[in-house]
Amino acid sequence: MSKRVVEFFIVDILIAIEKVRRYTTEFKCAQDFMHDEKSFDATMRELEIIGEATKHLIRGNLLDNEWQIVVDFRNVIAHEYFGIDSDEIWEVITIYLDTFELEITKLFNNSNKEILQDVIESNFEDFKYSEKTVALLTNLLENLRFK
Repeated sequence: MSKRVVEFFIVDILIAIEKVRRYTTEFKCAQDFMHDEKSFDATMRELEIIGEATKHLIRGNLLDNEWQIVVDFRNVIAHEYFGIDSDEIWEVITIYLDTFELEITKLFNNSNKEILQDVIESNFEDFKYSEKTVALLTNLLENLRFK
């Protein structure tokens, strides 16, 4: 298992989910999304991050094995990218991502507050040029105060 504390993977996933939503919000269907090369490629990268981080959470026994499907999906898009079905990607984004986010939010809410604060604060430097990601990190810090 990675030497990173698990809270990093939780925050990585929350950031990636927020980016996927930003990158896809303007599209009404899979075909429009797939034909926007930058948005499609950026989204695929964030889905890979979600899958990789999920693998570490499963290995750390923080997520049930039922979420292995997220890891398997990551492996398909990372290694079998020529056969990717845009409708399947769109379905993951528009239907299944919400359910997964709820699960990750539960992990966030049940994690060590002090470690989460350190992890979130350490991300500010990495994302200082991304106003929207900084806003998400700020929101996550504010949520910790009410935890």
